[in-house]
Amino acid sequence: MRRLLLAALLVLPSMAKSADVTTYLPADTDVVVTIQVRQIAESELGKKVGVDLIKELLGFSKQATAAVEATGLDPLKDFELVTVGMDLDKLDNPKPFALLEGKWDMKKVEAAIEAYAKANPTKLATIKVGEKAAYKLPGSKPQDMMFGALLDDSKLVIAATEADVTAAFEAAEGKRKPAISKEMANLLATAKSPAPIFGRAWVKGKLKDLKLPNEKLQAQIANVDWATAAITVTKDVSLLMTINTPDEKTAQVVSDLLGAAIGVVRLQLLAIIEDQPELKPLNELLRGTRTAPNGKTVLAAGSVKGESIEKALKLLKTPMERPKR
Repeated sequence: MRRLLLAALLVLPSMAKSADVTTYLPADTDVVVTIQVRQIAESELGKKVGVDLIKELLGFSKQATAAVEATGLDPLKDFELVTVGMDLDKLDNPKPFALLEGKWDMKKVEAAIEAYAKANPTKLATIKVGEKAAYKLPGSKPQDMMFGALLDDSKLVIAATEADVTAAFEAAEGKRKPAISKEMANLLATAKSPAPIFGRAWVKGKLKDLKLPNEKLQAQIANVDWATAAITVTKDVSLLMTINTPDEKTAQVVSDLLGAAIGVVRLQLLAIIEDQPELKPLNELLRGTRTAPNGKTVLAAGSVKGESIEKALKLLKTPMERPKR
């Protein structure tokens, strides 16, 4: 319990200036995940499987993968920070907003994108958004279309609409004010963590339709207003979630129910692991996860051995080697 409380101090809200990224995010953003690429790459695990790990983290959509691939940039060397924004109401067809920051030669990257567009017309096509160069990223269906653009020599944006790209250009020029909700902006400004992967979500009123293995937990989760998740990468991977509830009594109930629900999910996971062995790290995480109330918040912490992550990434690269029943 003491270790949980100490770790929580890293992610509980504290007074801090709002991040500049708030001016780039679309108005409907209620989940923001930041990925410190350099920090992951320089970790013990990152040095072994950094390329594959970053590819998995950046591969949140085929369109995003194509957008990064087209630049010719090395995700491990050329990107330092990736910020991903999502709308919880659009998870059925998610098209996350992404701002990738680093440093590069604009002319070289622009030339690489032009060449990629000519060689891969089904993956990327150059367009104009206003008077600025951008590109569209087709999906398997018309509604899956996304857009991207080099904002300058340090920022690449990938977005769901041309309007979001236009807004990102305005933000880069210092001409746009934050459009996200005050609640989300405040959470971004106050919830901080040194973890290389850190997620913050304003979930109040967003979890009513969430399907959970426990009806009582589902009813209590509706009372949650925000949650954070800090993922630390060293030689292993550890997770700390913080869930904010209305009061201490609710926190105790949610902690108990969440612990029970994790056990149920793990049993369900065991039934499919034989066919999907790359899910073993998730099972390991759930097996070791412990929950505890801390005032009005609920803490959930767990970890996965680095060697388990290595094996899973290898299986993702070579699916033909998976065992069959």
